[in-house]
Amino acid sequence: MRSPGIYFLYILFSFALSLETSAQAKKYTHADTLKGTYSKQRSWWDVLHYDLHVSFNATDSSVKGYNRIDYKVLEPYGVLQLDLMEPMSIDSVIEGKSRCYWIRDGNSWFVSLHKEQMRGEINNITVFFHGKPHVAVMPPWDGGVIWSKDPKGNPWISIACQGMAAQVWFPNKDHMLDEADSCDLYVTCPKNLITVSNGRLKSIDMNDQGSVFHWKTVSPINNYNIIPYIGKYVNFKDTLQGENGPLDLDFWVLEDNFGKAKKQFQQVKPMIHC
Repeated sequence: MRSPGIYFLYILFSFALSLETSAQAKKYTHADTLKGTYSKQRSWWDVLHYDLHVSFNATDSSVKGYNRIDYKVLEPYGVLQLDLMEPMSIDSVIEGKSRCYWIRDGNSWFVSLHKEQMRGEINNITVFFHGKPHVAVMPPWDGGVIWSKDPKGNPWISIACQGMAAQVWFPNKDHMLDEADSCDLYVTCPKNLITVSNGRLKSIDMNDQGSVFHWKTVSPINNYNIIPYIGKYVNFKDTLQGENGPLDLDFWVLEDNFGKAKKQFQQVKPMIHC
């Protein structure tokens, strides 16, 4: 009779062999290198804040907007790498009052700055973009933008990009070694819809294009966690007695799910206390 240790060694060997076979089968490309390498064009600057303004058009599945990126200079250098996935496109990169020149290499954009970058400085650029982003075929397993409808036929829009990366819909420094310390997200949506996102809702304004929802996150956040949810949402509130005083709770649910959510979310308070 064979001992359990022999079976364990056999399983371990088989697993290692399968990993080696998978590694051999994978052919790494130039695009993989640009996406995964923390290169000189990435390592010299530290993202501090994204001020992201974006509108979603469900009629033609398009996105447009701009992202002001505040960053700290870690080392003097003049070229930075931004990431935005095809078929999305950058229209312009503004530094101060000047347009910057860039070279595009697939999904990577290498931007040449005008200003001399001095160690310790806080600088910014503004990146204007537009396009029809990759559509998620089978979210969340397949990444991209989700253009869907609720049971009543109202538009429901969101993004599944943890595996694909946030560059699928907005320009950013898309690498795991850096994330924004904070983020302001302004989303324009049709006036009959609601946008829910990370952090706290700071304001709702109206313009000719629709309703502009401003959500603010004051903690560090991964790029792929900056996600808007656009739909026919309703809100209800509650209060949790925390260790240092009352904490407010905000719940946002699709209109048709309001009754079920009021019952289901009774679990929230005991979960948080636990």
